[in-house]
Amino acid sequence: MRRHTLCTTSIAAAILLFLPLGVAFAHGEPVIRVDPAVAAAGGSITVTGTEMEPGEVFNLVLEGAATSLSLGQATAEGEGEEGGFAVIVSLPSDLAPGSYRVRASTEAGETAVADLTVTASAAEADPGPAMVEEPSGEPHLLDRVRSPGQVAGIAAASAASAILGVWLIRRRT
Repeated sequence: MRRHTLCTTSIAAAILLFLPLGVAFAHGEPVIRVDPAVAAAGGSITVTGTEMEPGEVFNLVLEGAATSLSLGQATAEGEGEEGGFAVIVSLPSDLAPGSYRVRASTEAGETAVADLTVTASAAEADPGPAMVEEPSGEPHLLDRVRSPGQVAGIAAASAASAILGVWLIRRRT
């Protein structure tokens, strides 16, 4: 029985060692959402905050590659840990198309971010297909490549799982 426990513990430790680690946020961290996530310059967006303490004041800032623009403040309302806010913000009509981040932060250092893509204003819109270019002029491409560490972690977890399964099957027979 002692050997079985040692073997099981060793396999579990090996699996945990090779699993890729991600960022996990503790309960209660502020979260914001921007709706719509793609908006035209001169248009409006709604910034919604959740998981905030009532009474907290958040400074809203629009950040881009070469731009940092204050969008105003929002105060969380609600009861207990269920505080939040919803504000409608107008984007400047001369805002350059591209990728931006909306950042909500308090003086105490709590921060939440959400992505926003800005397109040309409706007056400048081309009736053709919509394209968003990064400030560098390059088309925005999604990168779905996994790092070698993630691939190795998944492979190691799969191999350890297979070995454990074979060992358990052999042990029963």
